[in-house]
Order: sequence, then C-alpha cells, then structure tokens
Amino acid sequence: MDISKEQIIRLKNNDMTSFDEIYEIARKSVYFTIALIVKDNLASEDIMQEVFIDLLMNKSKLKEDDNLGALLTTSAKNKAINYYNRHKRETQYINTLQDESYDQEIGLDSGLLDKIKNILSKKEYEVFILHILGEYSFKEISEIKKIPLGTLTWTYQEARKKLEIELGGKNHD
Repeated sequence: MDISKEQIIRLKNNDMTSFDEIYEIARKSVYFTIALIVKDNLASEDIMQEVFIDLLMNKSKLKEDDNLGALLTTSAKNKAINYYNRHKRETQYINTLQDESYDQEIGLDSGLLDKIKNILSKKEYEVFILHILGEYSFKEISEIKKIPLGTLTWTYQEARKKLEIELGGKNHD
C-alpha cells in the first residue's frame, strides 16, 4: 500500500482529492482486514467507513513520515476486534468468504473461495487472502499478523504450491 508523504501533507492541508486517493489505495486492504475478523459484509463496510471518518477527524495529528497504510489497517483491525467482541453473542457465524454477494463484489466465481479454504490451513488461507485479495505486501502482513517475514513468505509459498497442485493440476516434488 503506497501512500506518499505528499498525499499525507495534502490531506493535512484539507485537500479532499488526496483523501479520495488515499481511500482508493487503502480501501481493499482495510476492508479485508475487517472482513477476516468480523465475517459480515455490512458490518465490515460500516467499520471501514468508521476507519476513514477517523482519518478525516484526526488528519491534523498525522506526520508526513507516518506509515499511513499500517495506521489504517491497525485501526481497522482494532475496530473489527471491538465490534466482534461487542457482537459475538448476536453475530451469526456466517463466513463472509462464502457469501455469494461477497464473491460477486470481489469478482470471484461463487465457490472458488470455498475450494481454496478447504485446501489450505487457516494460517495459509489468511496469508493468501491478505496478500492476493487484500493486496498487502508481505511486510505489511508480517506487521499485522505478527509473524516473522521469513515464516510468512514460506507459508505463502506453501499455500501457492498446494493451490497449484489442487486447482492447477501441477505436480511439485
């Protein structure tokens, strides 16, 4: 997620086109961070909006050398955890990644995520989804999940190999 110092400075100076640019750069990553925890489309969208409203309300506190992408995803993660904890009794444990409207929203064939989820371990699945769909760098995922970078890249490569074998018909020895 590449948010430039210039964009941060412009945002601090109330340039709303900069906010629009930052939103477009960060929205998928913020959404997937939330969706992996909350597992509810509407709640994820609401929480995502809260993250960006907080950004606008606190833009004066930003420093030009802040890693705004990491700040946004950390905020998203914290808000999602808070939501989950407040609503876990009410929340139906519907897997967002199996929701047909979710598949349509991200442009995947219905059921493809189910297949991927069945092939990969939970850890592999989360890393794969954050990297491919969430468009996180390995460094960002490492920071978010608190997994060493080497372990993370190994996990991703193992997940990719499994998917190639199961979905692509490739054989790795």
